[in-house]
Amino acid sequence: MSELCFRSHWLRDLSAIAFHEIVSMREAVFVVEQACVYQETDAQDLVARHVSLRIDDALAGYLRIVPGDIPAIGRVLIAPAFRGRGLGTDLMQAGLRETQRLYGDVAVRISAQAHLRAFYEGLGFTVASDVYLEDGIPHCAMQRAAGHFSQSLQT
Repeated sequence: MSELCFRSHWLRDLSAIAFHEIVSMREAVFVVEQACVYQETDAQDLVARHVSLRIDDALAGYLRIVPGDIPAIGRVLIAPAFRGRGLGTDLMQAGLRETQRLYGDVAVRISAQAHLRAFYEGLGFTVASDVYLEDGIPHCAMQRAAGHFSQSLQT
C-alpha cells in the first residue's frame, strides 16, 4: 500500500498551484458532486490551517482548521478515487492532532452532514444541535469536548 503523507500549511505558505489543486477538489466535491451552489472559497481560508492528505503525490483528502474560541474543522473531503479505504478516519485523526498541536487540548466543533453523524461520533464528537439545512443538505452541529486528547492518551 502507498504511504499516506499529511501536510499542514497556512495559506501564505501554500504555493498558488497547491491551493488551486485544493480549491478545485473542494469545488468538485462540494459544489459539483453535491450540487450546491455557494461561495466555496471564503475569508476563513485566509486564517485557516489547511491539512491535505497525499498518496503517491496525488491529493487524496483535505480539511481545514478554522481558529476561534472553539476551533472548527471543516471542508472535510476524500477525493472520489480514494474513497472506501477508511481514509476519512486517517484524515480526521491528522486534523485533530494538528488542532491539538496548534491550540492545545481544547474542544473542537464541526458542522457535520447528518448522514455522517455516526462517523464523527466514532471520533469522539457528540451532537450539539438539531438537524438544520446548510446549502440544502441536512447538517448537525457536533463538538468534541476539551480534555478528549488527554483522555485518549490514557486509554
